[in-house]
Amino acid sequence: MDLLDLWQNQRGEGFQMMPEEIRRRIELMEKKLRRRTRDGFLVSASLIMFFSIWAVVSNNLLQRLGAVLSIGAIAYMARQIHQNRMRERPAGEIGETMSVDFLRTELARQRDFHRGRTFWSRLLLFIPSGLLFFLGFAQEHPEVARMIRYETITFLILGIAAIPLNLWMAHKYQRQIDELDRQKETA
Repeated sequence: MDLLDLWQNQRGEGFQMMPEEIRRRIELMEKKLRRRTRDGFLVSASLIMFFSIWAVVSNNLLQRLGAVLSIGAIAYMARQIHQNRMRERPAGEIGETMSVDFLRTELARQRDFHRGRTFWSRLLLFIPSGLLFFLGFAQEHPEVARMIRYETITFLILGIAAIPLNLWMAHKYQRQIDELDRQKETA
């Protein structure tokens, strides 16, 4: 290999991710987040309507209280979803702010949504309120208490399953952040 080939094939200094790659990764993440946000709002609205009906038609105080507390927990979750989409957004739109730092900030924002105080607060609000609702429902309708027991167990299993799922999501975002940091260091 002569000096001309060596000179022409050398790597540049500093981290360089092609603008097209940055744009592609940000647009893909934004598309997933828009869909997840829309789906989160639709599920929240449906659950709020469901619990609102039970809060009105139920004669059992525990069931009503569970329904009202569930509405509060769901509204809190919907607020977190909205805040997560709006928090720390640059003044410019994505097209104007196409940088690795922007991508890293977005990944960190998603990581933080799935761990720590944000995650635990919504989980600790939702599970007790749902359990209270099921308890009141079983009291008001003892004829279906056995079925409600299975629904309660399923609810608890899903609540417990949310823990590793959210921690896995946070870890996935952290791996992407680490990958960006490694690429930046090695360049």
